[in-house]
Parts: sequence; C-alpha cells; structure tokens
Amino acid sequence: MSGVLPSPRPGVCNLGAPKYGNNFGADILCSIAFRSCRTSLSSGDFKNSYRLGHNSRSSLGGNSRIRNGFSGGRGWAAREATGKRAFVCMAAAVDRAAAATEFAGWLKEQGFPDQALEMKMFEKEGLGCAAARPLKAGEIALSVPENFCVTAFDVNNHPVVSGPARGRGDLIGLTLWLMYERTQGQLSKWYPFLKLFPEATASPLLWSDAERDELLKGSPALEEVKDRVAALEEVYEELNSGFFEKDPQTFASEGFSLTAFKNAFSTILSRATYLPTADIFALIPYGDCLNHKAECEAFLDFSMEDEAVVLRTDRDYRVGDQVFISYGADRPNSDLLISYGFVDQSNPNDFLSIEVGLLETDRLMGLKQQILEQAGFDNPQTFPLFKDRFPTQLLTYVRLSRLSDVGLFAKILFDQDVIIDQTNEYEILMLLMGECRVALQAYAGGSDEENRIISDKKASIKEKLAAQLRLCEKQILINSMAALRNRLAPIRGIPVKGGGLKDPNSDIMEMFDMAEQIASAPSKFLSNIFKK
Repeated sequence: MSGVLPSPRPGVCNLGAPKYGNNFGADILCSIAFRSCRTSLSSGDFKNSYRLGHNSRSSLGGNSRIRNGFSGGRGWAAREATGKRAFVCMAAAVDRAAAATEFAGWLKEQGFPDQALEMKMFEKEGLGCAAARPLKAGEIALSVPENFCVTAFDVNNHPVVSGPARGRGDLIGLTLWLMYERTQGQLSKWYPFLKLFPEATASPLLWSDAERDELLKGSPALEEVKDRVAALEEVYEELNSGFFEKDPQTFASEGFSLTAFKNAFSTILSRATYLPTADIFALIPYGDCLNHKAECEAFLDFSMEDEAVVLRTDRDYRVGDQVFISYGADRPNSDLLISYGFVDQSNPNDFLSIEVGLLETDRLMGLKQQILEQAGFDNPQTFPLFKDRFPTQLLTYVRLSRLSDVGLFAKILFDQDVIIDQTNEYEILMLLMGECRVALQAYAGGSDEENRIISDKKASIKEKLAAQLRLCEKQILINSMAALRNRLAPIRGIPVKGGGLKDPNSDIMEMFDMAEQIASAPSKFLSNIFKK
C-alpha cells in the first residue's frame, strides 16, 4: 500500500537511511546491549551491581575465586616504593602523553610483551592507541597477559579494601581499589598506571542537582541519572558507616570522602572493560586507552587459549592510524554520557525508548495478552525510536492494542508491516504522533538554541554536552514525527465527525496542526473522531 514506507529488511521502519537498518526479532530487547567492551549497565543492573553484589555480570563473591579461568593481576612485580605516602588526584594538569610514555617503559620493565599498538595523543579524542605497524582485519592488535590486568582477584586479595568490597559488585570493588591506591601516591606499585587515569569524567553522575535539573530537562536521562546517584550515595553511606568512619587512620577522610568515591567510580565506569568470556570487569593496560567508534565491531575479550585479553581488528589500519573498538552495540548517547562523559552526535545507534501497553479496560485484554506472550512481548513493552528508523513491531503492537474486532486478529503479524485497516492505522499513527509531540514539548528551546550553545566558546563542558544530548534526542523525535506524517498523508477515506468520508490530502496540514495542539490528550481526541 502506498502509505507504507519501504524497509531495508523485515522488522524495520525506515525513516530515510537504510544504511543503519537493524533487524529486531520478536523477542526484542530495548535495554542497552551488553555485548562487549567497557561498562554498559541498564538502570536495574547498575544499581544491583553495587547494592546487592550478585549481578551476574559484575558480582564479587567475597572470596578469591578465579572466575571462568581469568584471575587478573596476580603476576605484577612488586615495585619498590619511592616517595611519600600522600593522597594524590590525577588532575587534568598531568601530561598524559608523558605519563603514557613512562607507563609503557615501566610495563617493559615488568616483562610486558611487545604490542602492535602504541599509546598516543590525538587531537580530537585525546589519549588513544595507534597502529605501530600495518594491521589487517582479523589480526590480533593487542594481547595483554591476564596477570597484567586489575580485576576482582586483586580486590579480593587486597589487604585493605577486600573487606569493604566483600559482597559488592566488581565496579564498587575496583572503585575502592582505586581510592586506596590513590591515597598511596608514589608508594603504590600501580602509580605509573594510575597517572594515566583522569581524576573524574564529565558524567552527569557528578553534576550538582541544580545542574542536572536545568541541563537535562526533558531528557529521559534525567531520571536515570537521579536513580543512579541515589543508589551510589546509598552504597557510600553503607561503606562510610560500616568501614571508613570506624578506621579513619586507614581510610583517611580526604581520600574516602563522598566526592572521592564518586570521582573514582566515574573513572572506573569509564575505564573498566567487561570481558564476556571471563564474566568479569578488568582494568587493562593499553586496552583502557582505546577509544570508541559506533560503527566499529572490534572488542576486547579474554582468550582462554592465550590466557590473555585479546583485541582482533575489524578492519585494516596503516601505521599511525588510530585503532578503535566498540564500547558495546546499540548504546544511546544518554548511556555514553553517563558512563563515559561524552556524546557522539553521529551515533547511528542513538535511540529514545517509548513504552506501549494494552488498555486495562479493554474487554479483549486477555486474548491480546496471549498473542503478545506468544510473540515474545510483555505488557507493557518498551521499543526504541532511532533517528532514522523504528521497529515495525512497535506499529504492530499498537495496532493490536487498539483493535476491537476479534476477526481482525488474524492480520496481526509481528514480522511484517501490515496495515489492519485505515481507521485503525489512522488512530495508532495519531497516538504515536501525540506521544512524540508531548516528549518534544518537555524540552526547553529549539534546535537552533542547542547549536548555539554547542558552538559557544564560553559555554562550559557540561553545557555543551547537555546541549549535544538534547539536540540528538530532539532530532529523533522530530524525525519520528516526520515519518509518522508521511505515513498519515496517503491514507484515504478517513472518517470524520459527520459520519462521511473525507480525503485528508485537502487539509492535511490542518489535521497535523490539530494533532499537535491536542497531543497531550490524543485518546480523547480520537474517541470523538471515531464514534461508533
């Protein structure tokens, strides 16, 4: 039918750029994908991983067990300490290029094997890794022996932080490890490694309440950040009352304050890599300097055969080219900002979530719920809206939710974009238009204002990052509304209040204006139009 946009493959509604079409199966998962590199936690996983300590991806069992054959840094040579024990912050003033050179030399002294990568400063990304020799796709570019990685093994066997870390997740354990080692200054055997770490990131987890409320207004990220901050502060209070306050000589107030805890956590969140094969988080020399590129498919993982963390390239690199990895598939900009402190405005995987469900008063709710369960969907169900596409299952789900004729249930197909009838299609498109309109109205200002802030040299880093995030999210909503308008325009014979039929093309713009004006109450509007 002319009203259906072509899809690059089944399961995708294309908004104009088939290059990035994804194929969503019936058991679509709209939470953040946890495929590979770096930390990527849904809100629930994020809180459980350090509140409860039993999350399968980041749990510490409170003992020194080796998880899935990966033990971590048991083989680091003890470095003779020189210098004073004093709390140190790895501030922005540290020359990271010089620190990287020093660290590479120190690793060499420890017996670290030669690599095909070298740490290097880049103009845009800062510290990263460049190809030290030509690399072919599929070639091993990095192989870090397990004993050079910092993991739960090091935390569990640490003379000081093993107690506070017991029963908590990897991320909190590594955070405590970093806090303590920072207090040791040059006495820490890890000092050359620590000098490469930033004191903190630009994550909104570290922003003030006022900054978050102002800069993230309208963005779904605001509530996510608030939830995570509340959970993080709850964990700190448990640690402070249970350990820090009881032993101020070991846990000096300056190094174990709430601010120090949050700063260290943001650093670990951005630097730690999740290794799927070993089911463990690790701090990996060289590996934690690799920068993210959304279209990259290369990732770090533990090789049981090599007993090392390995990176295989997904493309060819020339000498001096920056080598990239993926921090995880399908990660929206809100997650990149929270976890790493940056926004990728060209991120093809950026998305906003929309939740849909059945009406509680629907007399056919039981039957509809059975259909959804058989197709692998929940009630309610969350779907992603991308900048250039959304899953056809979203439309099918909403079509089913508005059907009142059991005879039409046979036309419900979640693997195809099939219009049930024009009345139903008009209704669900108007409902989705309303949802997008309400979401867009929650933001302050327009796209021009966001671009002005981004290009303003006087704007702060936080202001620029927030503007980038808001602009990307607004564009998703604007593009989704445009696609819904395109689907509405060709629909013929739309019923009107008078009971007759009307060609919408004659006053289509008036219809759209009306829809947007009353978007906060689409159901009421539709109930008046579709009188039966």
